[in-house]
Amino acid sequence: MIVLSSNTSKLTHTQISDFVRQQYAEIQNSKDIADLVHFHSINKFLLMAHDQNRMVMLGNLIANHSRLPTSVVFQNYASHLELTLQKEPTIKSHYNVLQKIFGYFKKDLSLNEKTSLLQMMNNYKSGDESLGSVLLALEELTRKFQKTYLVRQTYFLLYVEIKSA
Repeated sequence: MIVLSSNTSKLTHTQISDFVRQQYAEIQNSKDIADLVHFHSINKFLLMAHDQNRMVMLGNLIANHSRLPTSVVFQNYASHLELTLQKEPTIKSHYNVLQKIFGYFKKDLSLNEKTSLLQMMNNYKSGDESLGSVLLALEELTRKFQKTYLVRQTYFLLYVEIKSA
């Protein structure tokens, strides 16, 4: 369970990584590849923010082109997941994820909406906007346009700033 102190407005890298490790531990015991696929799917953008190349490698492990036993797939996934989570996301890697998410809305947004969102993303890249505010805007769009795949992403949950009461 993740607990925030009263003066904390967002989760730390360690808290986010611990949350993902805890999620993985829960599905690892099942040894069900469908659970692993689901885990990877809902954490895709979060893993991408940590290390895009390793996120792809994790996806390839699940695809299991080498026909490894399921237990070996889970062991290999756990090892590479740990390496992925050790790498702290950067503004550049978060910006890349934001661009990927933006791609889901290209056909839905008006020119003004696209311009506004891109400006917000560029402001994040230059340090003038928080990641949380960009994610809140994107999360609102995921619900408005019913992008079910995006709504399930832990990336929105874990990187959005938490408003204090």
